[in-house]
Amino acid sequence: MPRQFDSEIYIASNDEWIFRGNPIDKEEILTYFRNNLHGNEKGVYIQNTFGELSEHGYVKIDGFPCHVVHVEFSGGEISFITDDGRTYPFGEFEIYETKDGGILGLRSNEERIKYRFTWNAAKELSDLLTEEEGITYLDWEGIKMQIPMYEGEVKVPLPSDYS
Repeated sequence: MPRQFDSEIYIASNDEWIFRGNPIDKEEILTYFRNNLHGNEKGVYIQNTFGELSEHGYVKIDGFPCHVVHVEFSGGEISFITDDGRTYPFGEFEIYETKDGGILGLRSNEERIKYRFTWNAAKELSDLLTEEEGITYLDWEGIKMQIPMYEGEVKVPLPSDYS
């Protein structure tokens, strides 16, 4: 069983990562943290593994820990390139409209970790979006699909064990 604790890392509403009041701004550290984020019924944690030992450091989230930085259209596929160092094909990555008119992304198998679209990625995707009677659709290669409204919360609190 992994050791579980409050990592003392907080993701602010402006998406800034903070540790004990100090911003984390080293890109290689942020990439490592983003790439090792996981969620479970308790919350969102950074998983660290040292040989056979493992630990889960839970984080408090008020913003978006990860971002879609590029949307790629190639070979009849849509792919989302993210700042956690991964590329997700459409189907493994879901997009939602937010109540304020933005776009939010989620990995299909991870509902607690949300992705904000950067301006450039949002622009790339916007070329495929249409609106009819207040409903937004993704219209691509002859397929028109409604973009669902995201009804959940962006915020993820620390587990009650640590708050």
